Amino acid sequence: MRILVTGGTGFIGSHTVRALRAGGHDVRLLVRDAKKAERLWQHDPAVLEDLVVGSLISAPDTARALRECDGLVHTAAPVALAASAREARRVARENVLAIRRLVERALESGIERIVHLSSTTVFDTRGRERADAQTPIIENGDAYAASKVAAELRIRELQDRGAPIAITYPPGVIGPDDPGLSEGVKGIAMMLRDGVAITSSGLQTVDVRDLAAVHAALVERAPAPGRFVTAAEYLPWAEFAEQLDQAAGVRIPRFEVPGRAIRLAGRVGDQLRRYVGVEIDPVVSREASRFATQWAPLDASETTRALGLGFRPTLESLYDTVRWLAEAGHVDPSRALRFTHPGRGRR
Repeated sequence: MRILVTGGTGFIGSHTVRALRAGGHDVRLLVRDAKKAERLWQHDPAVLEDLVVGSLISAPDTARALRECDGLVHTAAPVALAASAREARRVARENVLAIRRLVERALESGIERIVHLSSTTVFDTRGRERADAQTPIIENGDAYAASKVAAELRIRELQDRGAPIAITYPPGVIGPDDPGLSEGVKGIAMMLRDGVAITSSGLQTVDVRDLAAVHAALVERAPAPGRFVTAAEYLPWAEFAEQLDQAAGVRIPRFEVPGRAIRLAGRVGDQLRRYVGVEIDPVVSREASRFATQWAPLDASETTRALGLGFRPTLESLYDTVRWLAEAGHVDPSRALRFTHPGRGRR
């Protein structure tokens, strides 16, 4: 089959391309930046042979990209982490417009194998002990959630009408070979450099290669609507720090911080960013601090049952993420010494 992939120069999209090609599929990319695509895929000329340069919100561009395709994996979407409400509304409008221009046009063209990448941030996990694909969508969320929810609601409306769209919901995505140092991988680099805050709640991640395998499996299954949480095991922060130690081969500094203090810092960061114009990393935001201190563990068991795919242990993903960060020059190699990992588990 020929599968159109959006976001094919990004972290999730590029691994999805690899998973699809490993499964024997032809892949077409819709990208904004041809030079970026050429740098990333220079060692796989077959990918560059079927490249469409254009915009997700351009009807002519999306029509050209979808022509003669059998499936669509939509991983590209602008985000609004730590943005103003105004910026979040703009991003939300663009995300919804992309759904209309791309996903709805695909349906109109008779394409039934459609996968849409969402995020666990669309779920309202406040006050919940666990969450899954049936957890209600958050209302009045922060900027990033709002920018994702708008598209989510449109996709679910199409699903309710019978459209065979599969939605995936990853938490923080980690793993090797990240073209742009995305938020999850950047977070690991920051912890290797600065240490791990031991606070309330914990962390849940997914390996980008496992997420890509889910996308490929969803393309290959019989077309049907569905919602799929994609997450490895939940780890309290202290346990996560221990696993990061093992992956790096050195002891990472810890510092204990109450969850309420982190959330206060996040709110202050938002105020400084929006009203004073101070440049602050998006990790210091109300939204990021809520994720860090009030995480509800995600249940991905239904995804495993439905697709017959598991998620590799977090430790294995950390090994490969840390090694890649060091080899790519993103962290000091002295913070990531253990490049051989005897006895590590496999899926």
